[in-house]
Amino acid sequence: MKKFHREIEQVFRPLRRMQILSTLCFLTMLSERFLLLMETQKAVDSLSQGNIVHTMGYLKTCAILILLFFLINSVQQFVFRNLQYTSHYALMKSLFSLALKKDCRFHEKYPPPSVLAMVKDDSKFIADWKSIGIITVMGNLFAIVVTFVIIISYSPVVASAVFLVIAFSFWATEYVSKKIGEKTYDLQVSGTEVNRRIIDYLNGFRDIRQYRKEKLFSSRLADFIDQDTYRHSKEMSRYMAMFVSIYGLLTTSLPVISILVGILLILNGDYTVGQMIATYAMTGNLQDSVQSVPEALNWRRKALAMQDKIMPLLENDKKEYSGSEVSSLEHFHFYSDSYTFEDGKKILEQVGFELKRGETVIVKGPSGRGKTSLLNLISRFHDIKGQPVSMDYNGIPAETIVPDIYYRHILQSRQSPCIFEGTVQDNLTLGDTYSEEELDEVIQVSCLEDFIEGKGLDYVIGQNGENISGGQKQRIGLARILLRKPDILMLDEPTSALNPSMVEEFTKRVIHYCRKYSIALIVVSHNDSFERYFQEHQLEVKVIQI
Repeated sequence: MKKFHREIEQVFRPLRRMQILSTLCFLTMLSERFLLLMETQKAVDSLSQGNIVHTMGYLKTCAILILLFFLINSVQQFVFRNLQYTSHYALMKSLFSLALKKDCRFHEKYPPPSVLAMVKDDSKFIADWKSIGIITVMGNLFAIVVTFVIIISYSPVVASAVFLVIAFSFWATEYVSKKIGEKTYDLQVSGTEVNRRIIDYLNGFRDIRQYRKEKLFSSRLADFIDQDTYRHSKEMSRYMAMFVSIYGLLTTSLPVISILVGILLILNGDYTVGQMIATYAMTGNLQDSVQSVPEALNWRRKALAMQDKIMPLLENDKKEYSGSEVSSLEHFHFYSDSYTFEDGKKILEQVGFELKRGETVIVKGPSGRGKTSLLNLISRFHDIKGQPVSMDYNGIPAETIVPDIYYRHILQSRQSPCIFEGTVQDNLTLGDTYSEEELDEVIQVSCLEDFIEGKGLDYVIGQNGENISGGQKQRIGLARILLRKPDILMLDEPTSALNPSMVEEFTKRVIHYCRKYSIALIVVSHNDSFERYFQEHQLEVKVIQI
């Protein structure tokens, strides 16, 4: 039998106590229900025999059981639903943590919408089964077994008639539930593809508009929905109709059969009115149990199907690293015979350099020759496996250094850094602790003093920096890195979003900061402000032409 991944099992281990408590509440509630029905049967039979005293005693017991049932059911529903929500949130947190640990190749293959679907939507099927699905199956199987035991004690004949209807309904429900599970998975996959296409088309809406291709892309989406999504929905509708019809058969036929057979047995003196009423009520409860068990078992099939869908998150793709700490930079060596993308495009042919502590390398060249890709390779955002590219830090192959250790020494300030929703200080520190002097220093170096003076470090930045300018985002991203004083700082077009009047001052401050802390610089820029500063002040600099 197919099993759940160990990462998933690990998430649910701490929830075992909550599951046990929910199961006990469920079984207690079911037991209360059966006791209530049996006491009701005794009350009816004692009334038929004219024993009023016993009847009143049974009625008092029923009243107490009704109150207890209400209380226990309230507790059970709270524990049950709380377990469901808690389990889903626990799995979401675990999967998101796994997503953040994945390398850049994973995130290139699975864009944020796909990862979001895995973490939030697909995980719910797994969480529902692993939390309340198992309890639902156990509880309803318990209800079915106890119901049959009681009905058999009343009359084997009635039990046989009920069993035949139940067996057919159970088999039919199991078959239909399996089909519904398959169609649910197909719809989930199709829905994810619809989301992907909509996002893809909306991202390109400017091109769609200027080329007047609205009709083309509307048609493409409509065709996919009609030929794929709607087809699965139509089949889902057919199986759901069958499922509801079976439920209707149970609702109508099962109680009627129990009454008709009961009447015949009463006429023969082999049955009582109280037993008939109790059996009628129990068969009513059986309807939900008979359908709930196959439906809940179908949760498991859907959960396993969704596990396959999120398997890229669960797969163990850990690499073997050297595991040892590395010292401060002595020398960094990079050489590329060439780097080839999946589409066959080659860049960085015969490019190499060596960088020592405190040195500066300026990378120049026309657009499309691989300047940004060079920084991404050094940042290990691209994989060099199978490529004629080598990088080593203090003689250690870069790809063998544990990423957490590597990024303590090498950081890249991207042209468009990610700005998170939160205060300016939150975006600078990212949860780390720095002194006021350290913060003031990087704010000054990054030419952010006017912005901070006007807004303050507690100014709340919107999602992706929607309420600040591109230059401010770029400088906040740089200040975030300068705080951490890496051994190697890579700047990708650091002045692209700056006002011309600020470029020279910004360049001077950054260079002074790096020289003060012996930070090695790798600069990619179409603006020659960095190269010009080194030349004017007769400072040593390496210029690499790509």
